[in-house]
Amino acid sequence: MKEPDLVAECINSMVNSCKLPVTAKTRIGFDDIEDFDYLNQFIHKMHNAGTNTFILHARKAMLTGLSPKQNLNIPKLNYDMVYKIKKENPRLEIIINGGITKIEEINNHLDHCDGVMIGRSIYQNPYSLVEIEKNIFKTKNCPTREQVAEKLLEYLDKEVKLGTKVNHIMRHTVGLYHGQIGSKDWKRYLSDNMMARDSDFQKAKHIMTIVQNNEKANQVSS
Repeated sequence: MKEPDLVAECINSMVNSCKLPVTAKTRIGFDDIEDFDYLNQFIHKMHNAGTNTFILHARKAMLTGLSPKQNLNIPKLNYDMVYKIKKENPRLEIIINGGITKIEEINNHLDHCDGVMIGRSIYQNPYSLVEIEKNIFKTKNCPTREQVAEKLLEYLDKEVKLGTKVNHIMRHTVGLYHGQIGSKDWKRYLSDNMMARDSDFQKAKHIMTIVQNNEKANQVSS
């Protein structure tokens, strides 16, 4: 973002090298720069280079003094600047990102922007995608966690035969039972059996026992 001409050159090269649409994701500013005109001009430059879709993380980036992890939370969110960018550029696709976790928040942002990107919240609690499907997309038939686990094992079986390490996939499933009864059992089994580099696929099959026990416990509690 500090070098708009370089960014535009990179985007233009990508646009001219493939048939896929090229999108751009950026913060709204950096260091001491959190200025609408600067951001708007930056977006225009990228648009002129061939991009029509922009994902805007509604925080500026502190390039000095903060770690990448701290940059995820410490700079204040400024959703209004993203809204203003969309209002000023109605023909561009503007997708908002940053600190969004609830259905109500998604609906509110969709009143101002074309889309919403959610990152950390989904990674920490992947099954919350089901609530998004039901409430935002009005999907009626959503899979249970048990069905998700069954599909996961099918996918894992295929990938292991292709040479993929078990832990490369299973480490991303830790949050499947986030906030549910059995979450600790699920995490413990993954940690003890599925996170090592030499994890055996045969141990993955026992996951369904954990899943079925968790499903029964959650049904009883509800």
